[in-house]
Amino acid sequence: MRLFSNAVVRTFAPADHPDSAGTTDRADRRDGGGVPTIDTPVADNPTAQGAAPDAILVDGETIVAVGTRAELLDIAAAESSTTAALASAGGVGATTVIPGLEIDEIDCNGQVILPGFVDGHIHSIIYADSLTDLDLSQTKSLAEAVTAIRERADSLPVGTWVVGSGWDLNKWDDPSYPDRTLLDAEVPDHPVAMWSLDLHTLWANAHALEIAGIDAETPDPSGGSFVRNDDGQLTGLVREDATDLVARFIPEPSREEQVERLAVTQKLFLSQGLTGIHDFDGIASTLGWNDLREADRQDMRVTLFLRGPEVPWAIETGWHTGDGDDWLQRGGLKLFSDGALGSHTSHMSSPFPETDGEAENFGIAQMTEDELFDQARIATEAGISVAIHAIGDQANHHVLEVFDRLREITAAAEERFDRPFRHRVEHAQFIQPGDVARFAELGVLASMQPRHCISDLHLLHLIDESAQLAAYAWPDLLAAGAHVVFGSDGPVEPANPFAAIYAAMTRANISGDAATSFQPHRRLSAVEAIRLHTQGPAFAAGLEDRRGYLAPGMDADFIVVDTDPCVADGLNAERPRTEELNADGLLGYDSEEALFAHAEAIRDTRVALTVVGGEIKYEA
Repeated sequence: MRLFSNAVVRTFAPADHPDSAGTTDRADRRDGGGVPTIDTPVADNPTAQGAAPDAILVDGETIVAVGTRAELLDIAAAESSTTAALASAGGVGATTVIPGLEIDEIDCNGQVILPGFVDGHIHSIIYADSLTDLDLSQTKSLAEAVTAIRERADSLPVGTWVVGSGWDLNKWDDPSYPDRTLLDAEVPDHPVAMWSLDLHTLWANAHALEIAGIDAETPDPSGGSFVRNDDGQLTGLVREDATDLVARFIPEPSREEQVERLAVTQKLFLSQGLTGIHDFDGIASTLGWNDLREADRQDMRVTLFLRGPEVPWAIETGWHTGDGDDWLQRGGLKLFSDGALGSHTSHMSSPFPETDGEAENFGIAQMTEDELFDQARIATEAGISVAIHAIGDQANHHVLEVFDRLREITAAAEERFDRPFRHRVEHAQFIQPGDVARFAELGVLASMQPRHCISDLHLLHLIDESAQLAAYAWPDLLAAGAHVVFGSDGPVEPANPFAAIYAAMTRANISGDAATSFQPHRRLSAVEAIRLHTQGPAFAAGLEDRRGYLAPGMDADFIVVDTDPCVADGLNAERPRTEELNADGLLGYDSEEALFAHAEAIRDTRVALTVVGGEIKYEA
């Protein structure tokens, strides 16, 4: 057995859990899945012996008990082969480790134990590549971006692809679309492919387009486009599904190199408190994690999602959502309804403001409602749940219509395969007011990323205010009874979940400027945000009875950190969160300054230990 002691244990166990002594907070909970409606971050309840829990006892991959060190030593002794010897040494109830007791004790140095975080939407392979490829996220102008590209090209053999990501015209001094003119002039001897920050637009030079066989006569594919100037010539910008026609020519790393990249990325995730991820990189991530596992180097739990073209293979090989094991689980199918806000391709009910003479633009519907339904039906009937990317309000409306049409098919599949099929909307950033309640009515999960809200602050002028859309509306969905799952969409956003909690608490830029807060009445408490990063992904994966909080019988996935998210100066712990009381956006804090001080402390949290399956997988 292993005992993690000398800690402040925040279990986040539901109030109605039979072993919830030491629960992190009190919460009134809705029927049908335990979505918190009142959530107050208070100190742990005392255990039966009157003291707050300060230790966790683990046997193998499972939590045996949560309580005080003395209590857990009693439990360990009762289950130990040395119990008889204990009687002569003073009996059960010892407060120090007794010689011969088979227990490994880890001193947590008075820090805080939390459930392990799970990223509900991330791209591990793209993330791994982004750590190697050119990063343009800090460039402030087109010229600066081109200079960085030329410098990278100069370090590579002539003819080598120059690949990168992160450019965002909305943050440039001159927010105009880039084209291939400067790239062709500065980097003529290398094919160049630079992904936008949101990964929905590719900026390519003439050399790259030539290799891909794309010219002015190439027709736009369904769900994508090659941007052309007034003369009909290619500008080098490629949007949405059309990017596949270029990206397939970019050389991929070898399987061996991909494993090494993934191992480095896994270590980064563990160091940030992630014990698991829902991975949306399709067959690439399936191969990568299987390779890592075969090399005995997999240290975190992964739920794998398919991409559209992989469905025939998945059906042929018997892929069913929920199959797999404790470390590699088969998830659902990801489909795309629209694009992204920053690329002006999210499907909206109101047009984007005109840019560079751009014609009236409502975004891009990558698939029609009927096409989405047909693909979702095929997957569901085969035992594969569906996750549909939808950012714009019109896209979300269409996706909800799809799931409404899919209800009877889903019920039949659940009966046939004897498991829940929890369909999801990925991102759900802008929702028409009348559609908020439909998420709960249809049992559709909203998979959302808090960092998108604060990274998009400079883009919100693109949204028609008269439409009164529910934007990044996590509390609205919770209040309606819907399930919300938090993640990062990394590498579009950094994977660090503590920065995501900060974003949910403040809805202000990452630097801590309270003046930038967007709709503060839609903030979430730290406790609510943590639940959506722990219990939310567990529910989405059908594992809510095993993961998401700390209690006997649950998987031993937890982290030790230096910041307590449940208590802070200026926080009135007895003030419950309700819509009325949160109208000021203060979440029970005495002031905006107190709220931001705590949120920034959480943002800057350092992880000391990450434990997955009872084993220490990361140590600072």
